[in-house]
Amino acid sequence: MVKQQILNCDIVDLLHDGRGVGRIKGKAYFVEGALPGESVEFQVSNEKRNYAEGRVRSISVASEHRVEPDCKHFSRCGGCSLQHLEHQKQIEFKKNQVLNSFERANVKPESLRTPLSGSQWGYRRRARLAVQRTRDGQFIIGFRNSGSRRIEPITECLVLDKPLAALLAVLPQWLKLLPVDIAIFEIELVSADNAIAIALEASRRLKDDELTVIAKSIQSLSEKSLQLWWKVGKNGQFRRLDEGAEQLYLKLSGNLKFCFEPGQFIQVNGDINTKMVDQMLQLVSPTSSGVAVDLFCGAGNLSLPLTKQFDQVIGVEGLDSLVAGAAKNALDNEITNAQFFIADLTQKNSLNQIKKIPKSLDLVVLDPPRSGALDVMPWITKSGAKQVIYISCHPSTMARDAKYLLDAGYKIKDLGVLDMFPHTAHVEAMALFEK
Repeated sequence: MVKQQILNCDIVDLLHDGRGVGRIKGKAYFVEGALPGESVEFQVSNEKRNYAEGRVRSISVASEHRVEPDCKHFSRCGGCSLQHLEHQKQIEFKKNQVLNSFERANVKPESLRTPLSGSQWGYRRRARLAVQRTRDGQFIIGFRNSGSRRIEPITECLVLDKPLAALLAVLPQWLKLLPVDIAIFEIELVSADNAIAIALEASRRLKDDELTVIAKSIQSLSEKSLQLWWKVGKNGQFRRLDEGAEQLYLKLSGNLKFCFEPGQFIQVNGDINTKMVDQMLQLVSPTSSGVAVDLFCGAGNLSLPLTKQFDQVIGVEGLDSLVAGAAKNALDNEITNAQFFIADLTQKNSLNQIKKIPKSLDLVVLDPPRSGALDVMPWITKSGAKQVIYISCHPSTMARDAKYLLDAGYKIKDLGVLDMFPHTAHVEAMALFEK
């Protein structure tokens, strides 16, 4: 078969990234924009020996769960991939993704929780936008097209927090105030509870006179308080350039305040994050009050709430800046029973170097990146923790890591999906393991 061929097939499943799966003469075709139960005509875009990829051209039989996407940029913008599927069916799809991953790993939970869900629109409080300056000095901002480096210019984004979405219309004009020799590579927008941060990754620093013009003009972009942050190059660190001093913060369960900076990890869906923390605390045994260890702790999103229930909480993270941020958050919240340590959790013996972790643990919580927690699983299985709560953004690596716990005598008591990213194929899950 040649590239760009037009074919027809029935769609029988969804791939983990939201593409429809069909078969022709036994060969799998992954079709962007297609849903299970549909008969589609599609154009082949990439042909491999064992599979091929394509994009829908027309639909002869549509799924009963297909809906008209609300966003005018959908299908071109790479931000969302499932707006054409009913929201409840999206959650069901994600639940099945998790269950299928565990089934393939021969892991079966004792019970399933009702998925945690919230608003499907306006939930995203952080976004990274690609930027390009055209030859005539205009700025294009948006998300990159799915599968390419091309930027899709966006003038609206329905999943963004409303104050952030409103900035999309005014940012291109504001960027024209920048000196022509400065290249902007990326813009990070963050909506905190007290302010909005506009953080730019640029090719050079601003000179004093240039900064005066830019900093003075920024407050005209929004009715909310705005902060200007700047860094030079991918490996630079964001520095605040406006004259304000108040830190960005988010409110957590238990009347806690979580301070952070642009570039640091936060859960982008505030509503689901609150529900996630509450569910974590509900899963903890009511008799637990000893020591909890939070691996991949970031700046304390899970560690801080755990201090309300445990005598001692120990957080471990791989970045100095996050460990320092977590310690400061504990101090600012007058928390005295938490300690934070730096360790490279991609190294198998890293946790053995932290001598202040007690030999007897009540709980281990971990929220690793997509690659999972393979290197710390042996340590967790030997920790003696009565409970392990694993929060994952990648079901396959979570199921892989779960086998270590099962082999060590743990049972998976509870498993549930978190709808952290509506209209995308990203899956978040939480599992409880007990001895």
